[in-house]
Amino acid sequence: MDREALKRIGLAEEEINIYFILLRRGFSKATVISKELNVARTTTYRFLNSLLEKGLISENIQNNVKYFYPVDPKRIPEILEERTHEIEKIIPELVSMQGISNEESKVELFKGKEGMKTVMRDIIREGKSYTFIGEAEKYFSDVSIFITQWLKSVEEKKIIGKLLCSKTQKFKVAKTETYKLLDEDLIPEISIWTYGNKTALVIWSNPSYAIIIDSKAVTNGNRKTFDYLWRLAKNPSKEHFKETNL
Repeated sequence: MDREALKRIGLAEEEINIYFILLRRGFSKATVISKELNVARTTTYRFLNSLLEKGLISENIQNNVKYFYPVDPKRIPEILEERTHEIEKIIPELVSMQGISNEESKVELFKGKEGMKTVMRDIIREGKSYTFIGEAEKYFSDVSIFITQWLKSVEEKKIIGKLLCSKTQKFKVAKTETYKLLDEDLIPEISIWTYGNKTALVIWSNPSYAIIIDSKAVTNGNRKTFDYLWRLAKNPSKEHFKETNL
């Protein structure tokens, strides 16, 4: 079972364990779950309440005893989509909190792998230098053929790119790209691109989502953060650099 996929949609390890227990049993009391996990009952209730808030479990009281039930796994994509719609509604408010004044921002939301590709095609169209921080390896597992062709287009158009990636990831880079390595705990779970006046966020849920924010103020702020982390990052070894060549 790929637990990482569930972690990427925001579940803690304990929440995953509880959900698996409920899937196996069909339903259960908090005391039974607490004993099986060997954790305090108060801790179990905390994670049960979190799962209830996320819509992944339900509860029912029978003879004054509370039972918890797992939501059908097939419904998880629907729940994620509902949460995405909720996030979409507050994006303009989130953007406004980043110190934007007298600037009209355009925010676009795309779903699935095509959304991810839309971001990268937009980078080629803009033809301007870009920065990237995030899980580079995911692109080579999810859209391997597309990313290879995209890197060749970057080289042909001589677009300069700067990347911050984890030491543990495997990826390839274009000849016009330079990269540095950060500890894994400094790499965000989403991919963040900046190019021109745009910031693009790729959220690795299932399905994945891509958000493009066309705002000079937002993008300048993200570039400052990138530049700060760039100064902290380490240059790759010669052996590592050889492995990243196309």
